[in-house]
Amino acid sequence: MTNKVPFNSLLVPTDFSDNAWSAFQHARLLVDSEESEIVVVHAIDPSIVNQITQLGYGSHDEVYKLMKDHANEHLKRYSECSTDSTKIDTLVCEGEPYFEIILKADDFAVDAIVMSKLGERDQSKALLFGTTAERVIRGSKKPVIVLPSE
Repeated sequence: MTNKVPFNSLLVPTDFSDNAWSAFQHARLLVDSEESEIVVVHAIDPSIVNQITQLGYGSHDEVYKLMKDHANEHLKRYSECSTDSTKIDTLVCEGEPYFEIILKADDFAVDAIVMSKLGERDQSKALLFGTTAERVIRGSKKPVIVLPSE
């Protein structure tokens, strides 16, 4: 006899890397109801916005708007996966990614967070500082399913 943990709602953070896409595909297999929901979140890191602003490529608001528009364009790929039984919601927010992931998981009252071990930016700094996934695991009150990088 196997016991299956039912997930009706999941949060999947994305940085638009292949690993994040893979985590999303796994999340689609984990939802288990006729009216399930996956919330895909992209957090725009304010330190990146500040760096771009300091280089003179625009004001904070201009840079943020460009990054948000870019993110919304990429999120269409996720939205197109909505089905009659699984609703896909997408969201772009600004903040430290690990904190926004934890906050949005609570805001949307999801059953769990599904994410990749490493995203685009994490690969270079993981050895020195830890990954976003590690910070989410430490801070989240929700179950966190971390998938290995491909």
